[in-house]
Amino acid sequence: MKTKLLLVSLLLISSVALSQVVAGQADDFEDGTTQDWIIGNPGQAVSPPANVSTGGPNGAGDSYLTYTSTPPESGGAGSKMIIFNSMAQWSGDFNAAGILAVTFDVRVTTTDLNLRIAFQGPNGKRICTTNPVNVTAGSGWQSVSIPVTADQFTAVGGPGSVTIEQALAAVSTMRILSSTVPTWLGADVVVSTLDLDNITAVDALGVDEFGLQNEFEISPNPGTSRLNIKLSGNLDNANVIVYDVLGKKVYSKTLDAMVSSIDVSRWNTGIFLVRVSTDTKTFTKRFVKQ
Repeated sequence: MKTKLLLVSLLLISSVALSQVVAGQADDFEDGTTQDWIIGNPGQAVSPPANVSTGGPNGAGDSYLTYTSTPPESGGAGSKMIIFNSMAQWSGDFNAAGILAVTFDVRVTTTDLNLRIAFQGPNGKRICTTNPVNVTAGSGWQSVSIPVTADQFTAVGGPGSVTIEQALAAVSTMRILSSTVPTWLGADVVVSTLDLDNITAVDALGVDEFGLQNEFEISPNPGTSRLNIKLSGNLDNANVIVYDVLGKKVYSKTLDAMVSSIDVSRWNTGIFLVRVSTDTKTFTKRFVKQ
C-alpha cells in the first residue's frame, strides 16, 4: 500500500512539474478545438470563441481561432475583447522557462484593437503589458510579438507584496485583451472580431545562449548599422520578421540567399526579436541595436 501511495505521489509531482509553459509552446488550432481559450460566461455571449477550419494565415485548410465581441443591451459576457486560458500550456514559471515574448498571427475586423497580454499570479496578483500592440481593422493577417519580461508589465491588481517577477514565476491564467490602458477586467467594450493563430511562447535567450537550435546566426550583435543573417542548410527559402520591443513589426523579407544583410542604421536603439521561419519551423533570436 505504501509503495502504491509513493508511486501515486511521484506521478502527481511529475505531472505538476511538466504541466507548465515551455519554450516553443504553440496553439495552432489544427486539432479542431479552441485549445481551451474561452471567455467568461460563454453561454451568455453572442459569439464565444470558435475554431474555424480554413482561411488562417497559411490559407486554405489552415485552422484558426475567432472571437467576436458584441456588447448586448445589458452589457456582460461578450461585451469586451478578452479571451483567456487557465490550462497547463499557459501556466507556470515564465521566468524559469526563459520566455521573452508571446507571438501570434492576428487579423482584426470592424474596429481597431489595442492588444495586450495579462497574467494572474499568486494570491490574485494581476499584471498587464504596459504598451499595447495596435492592430488596424481590415489590414489582413499579420504577425505580432508582445514582450513578456518583467520590465514590460504594469501591476493592475492584487497584493502589493507580490512583485511582477513573482507573478511571472507562478502564472495561473493568461489573457489576450484589447484596452487603451493596462487592465485585467476593464478591457474596452467594443464590437470587433479577433482572429488568432499560432500563439507561441518564444525563448530567444535559450536559442542564443545554449545552442538548442543553431539553424541561423546573426552578427554583429550588438550592432549599429548592419544586421547579417546566416542560415543553415536546413532553412532554404525562409522568411525573416523583426519586431521591436513594443511588438511592432519593423522589417520582413523572404531570404533567398544563405547570407543576407539588413540596413539597421535608422532603427532606434534597443532590443529587437529576429524571427526566421519556414512552413514547418520557427526560430527566434534577440538582436541589440546600439
